[in-house]
Amino acid sequence: MKGDLLWVYEGLTQYYGVVLTARAGFWAPDRFREYLAATAAYLNDRPGRTWRDLQDTATAAQLLYGAPAEGSSWRRGVDYYDESTLIWLEADTIIRRKTKGQKSLDDFCRKFHGGENTGPMVAPYTFEDVVAGMNEVASYDWRAFFQARLKSHGPGAPLGGIENSGWKLVFNDTMNDHQRAAEAAEQTVDVEFSLGFLVHAPGGPDGGEIEDVIPGSPADHSGLAPGMELLAVNGRKWNPELLRDAIRRAKDSKEPIELLAQNADYFHNYRIDYNGGERYPHLEVIPGTADMLTEIAKRKASEVAVPTKY
Repeated sequence: MKGDLLWVYEGLTQYYGVVLTARAGFWAPDRFREYLAATAAYLNDRPGRTWRDLQDTATAAQLLYGAPAEGSSWRRGVDYYDESTLIWLEADTIIRRKTKGQKSLDDFCRKFHGGENTGPMVAPYTFEDVVAGMNEVASYDWRAFFQARLKSHGPGAPLGGIENSGWKLVFNDTMNDHQRAAEAAEQTVDVEFSLGFLVHAPGGPDGGEIEDVIPGSPADHSGLAPGMELLAVNGRKWNPELLRDAIRRAKDSKEPIELLAQNADYFHNYRIDYNGGERYPHLEVIPGTADMLTEIAKRKASEVAVPTKY
């Protein structure tokens, strides 16, 4: 299997998947931003990028698709989907700036992937073809641009597109709407940006099982590990609200948060030294900058359906 261009095949599709969702009106502008904030925050928090670059997640796709969720923050998964969303967003903002708003990534897609209305046909392309196609739309060192982001080991995810579009990633104690929806759909409780772990919600088939622990996080330092079962928070049988309440209370206290967890036949209290309160990602306007993100998500006249008479 050759997956080195999956950041184009799947990554560009992922970018337009979310952009067209917003343009079609299925997502309001604030929901579009919440998705980008959650995506950027998760990828920015991946310690595994220190050893595995994005290109390697595409090259190793056939292995990563079947990998377990446990340990994914260190091993990385098929990150070329979501991280490519950030890369293509940045490319889109560069084209718009270079052409003073006259062109966008839409023009690249029309030219590169478009064509005459023929029957199905195989039209292979290479990395150099992508670079050449981008240069036909806007002159730029696209080879260096893509190579830097595909081979980067951090620190952090490529957030240039968010910043170019007039926004920045911030954290506060208000739940991110996209995270809330993901928790409901996947039956999980996500405290990765505070304590540093993701756990299956009680009542589900894997209720209480810790899915992942972020290396270097407060939970990791306490000894918690993926695969353990969470049983109690500060001496009480745990539930999502009790866990979040413990995080809120610890912000005004110097006492650690105590989690009782089961590891096979063993039970242990894990003391987590964390007093930072709840942390959820959002996008915040950069003062004095143009809001390009709203423009990108705006429905174009050419995309409005025209009723047909029969």
